[in-house]
Amino acid sequence: MPEIILIAAIAQTNGVIGDRGKLPWSIPEDLKRFRQLTLHHTVIMGRKTWEFDLQKRPLPQRRNIIISSQKCQADGVEFVRSLSQAFDSADPKLFVIGGASIYRQALDFVDRMELTIVEGDYSGDVFFLEWRDRLSEFELIQIEQRDKYRFETYVRSEKTLAWRWAIDGLYS
Repeated sequence: MPEIILIAAIAQTNGVIGDRGKLPWSIPEDLKRFRQLTLHHTVIMGRKTWEFDLQKRPLPQRRNIIISSQKCQADGVEFVRSLSQAFDSADPKLFVIGGASIYRQALDFVDRMELTIVEGDYSGDVFFLEWRDRLSEFELIQIEQRDKYRFETYVRSEKTLAWRWAIDGLYS
């Protein structure tokens, strides 16, 4: 089973992750980190992230999987109808890169979260607050403080992983 990693940049105080199809901040180091972590791996995203954030351009040197209930086709990407289909991969690492609905659906399956916590309030129209409610299932293993933002890495705790493996064993 591949490692499932949620990667997101989130406004600390109000949970904003997007505004009209764009990030509401400009943090070049965050984009560099995103690229370093995801390069040569699979990225999984929803249709809106594909259409608005990426403007229908696949991320280079990555396998791009888009989840959509609509019948779609584009060069350089794969379309699937569900998150479980996206997780059916032989790739060792799968990065869930958004949007909010896909993040919410993926939380039960995530092994690790790579988060950029952006300090302050931001205006936006897309929010991801649910990650805070699930922090008790994870252990914070690394934090890198920067000016006005920080990188945080969380891994699912062993107790929660054991439960997940037991459930997976029942249904596989």
